[in-house]
Amino acid sequence: MTLEQSVILPGLVNIHAHLELPPLLSKIRSRTYNKWVLTLLKMKSTFSQKDYHEASRRNIRYLIETGTTTVGEICTHGISPNVLAQSGMRATIYQEFISMDPRRHVPSPASLLQRDSSLVHFGLSPHSPHTVSEQSLNAIRNLMERKPLRVSMHVAETPAEGRLLRREKSDLDVLFKAAKWDRLWASEAPSSIALLDRIGLLKPSMLLVHAVDVNDNDIRMIRRSGSSVAHCPRSNHSLRVGTMPLRKILDTGIPVGLGTDSLASVPTLSLWDEMRFAYKVHRKSGITPKDLLSMATMGGSRALGMEKEIGSLELGKKADIIAVPLPRKNTGDLYSDLLRETKNSIMTMVNGKVLY
Repeated sequence: MTLEQSVILPGLVNIHAHLELPPLLSKIRSRTYNKWVLTLLKMKSTFSQKDYHEASRRNIRYLIETGTTTVGEICTHGISPNVLAQSGMRATIYQEFISMDPRRHVPSPASLLQRDSSLVHFGLSPHSPHTVSEQSLNAIRNLMERKPLRVSMHVAETPAEGRLLRREKSDLDVLFKAAKWDRLWASEAPSSIALLDRIGLLKPSMLLVHAVDVNDNDIRMIRRSGSSVAHCPRSNHSLRVGTMPLRKILDTGIPVGLGTDSLASVPTLSLWDEMRFAYKVHRKSGITPKDLLSMATMGGSRALGMEKEIGSLELGKKADIIAVPLPRKNTGDLYSDLLRETKNSIMTMVNGKVLY
């Protein structure tokens, strides 16, 4: 196959992944979010650094082969940064931490950061409002006020989080008991978004991951703040947490990109698979294949603060380019044809260098 038989596109942007995790979905698939988390933690206790390294290497290669040129990576075990740096991919790596117990030393976010390179940039990922104390979130807010800092956080992923913050009975009580946390350590707020707004964390540099359990007021706060949203429809479906109101969020002008999440909650890290599933879920609300391809390119670049560098094929932008097979069937709607047929890339280029 030659490039004459291909479609040239901007590289895909996967704005939320956990590349250090190996394929686990078939082993830990559960009927509830709580059970999934507890089973995941049990499985992770059996892994070595070598396991995480091999998973990172294999997953990054898969991203490149399927046309992803930029990734928003949640680094938990300290493995993926070096593997990404060696891969030639473009990345924003959010270093994750969990710190719920207010009696313990609040970690210094600055100590978690590494030095940026031309292709790899670093940010922070406080895990979620139900796993990070308000003291730690305030420390991150203070750091964001002193220096440019990109932050990614799992937010409003499950309705149980909102109930916890409202001091209602919540399924997350099981997780707090397992972690030996006091339920009262959790912040109190009407919603996860309202909590971040009160603290001052809703900023243009904030990426809100999942945003499933959001109401109209939450959406207005996100829009007003300039924050972005990562949509992970397959993960949401696997974990049975609900469906994000994508059409409503897009209609307000909030930047939205697509993320695959991890192989603990999805079967593949392919953004093409993510787009196909998103189309099935959202097509009745008017979401089109063109909308989804835009989310997987320009939407993702905006969400990561890279819209001036990547996300489209324009003079002056970085040469992050992919070639995919020309669809066999021509229906007159190229976006629909691409979504239906595309699986792998023929060529993947990052910053002018062919990686595949």
